[in-house]
Order: sequence, then C-alpha cells, then structure tokens
Amino acid sequence: MIVVAFGLIALAGGLGAVLRFLLAGWIGKLPWGTLVVNTAASFVVGYVLRSADASGFVVALVVTGFCGGLSTFSTFSAQTVEYFKSKQIWRGVANIALNFALPTLAALAGLYLAYTLLK
Repeated sequence: MIVVAFGLIALAGGLGAVLRFLLAGWIGKLPWGTLVVNTAASFVVGYVLRSADASGFVVALVVTGFCGGLSTFSTFSAQTVEYFKSKQIWRGVANIALNFALPTLAALAGLYLAYTLLK
C-alpha cells in the first residue's frame, strides 16, 4: 500500500510540475508565471491544511505532491538573482516583495475560505 501512496504522490507532483512548466514562460517585466504558480499553490495549501477532514494522505497528495511540484522557490530565487546581476534592482526588489506577499496572503485566503465553507 505504501508503494501505491508514494506513486500517487509522485504522480501529483508530476502534474504540478507540468502545470508549472506550462505557466513558467509567462514573463513580462516580471516573471508572472512563477508568481502565479507560487500564489496558487499557497492558496491550495492554506485551504487543504485548514480542512477539518483532510487526512494525512490527502495532505501528502495535495500539499507535498501537487503543490510541491507546482510551486518553486528555486526558480523565483534564480530569477531574482538575474535581475540583480543585470542591475535591474527595482525588478529584483519587486519580485521579492510580490513573491513573499502574494503567496502569504493567498495561503491566508485559503485558510479563511476553508474555515468559512467548512464550519
């Protein structure tokens, strides 16, 4: 049974990674795709972790698997470093601010939504 669980978590992580790959190319003045996937994953994590009936397996499947594959701190970090290396300081600072503020607010929104819907 544990092998099946690991396989399902890996599959969920793969699905998240594919979705991230599809969105990662959305880059304008800032890497919007990375911001969107980090924010979306944080919202889902907040919702699932607040869900009263979320079992340990559901948390592992959705949070560790899907959201772990979807979100990416390393890409955000690399993109930010590139901004600073190319002397685009304001973009680097904006990227840091947005990638900390929006995912955090999204996680709180997910918590609140789950709390409200699952009373």
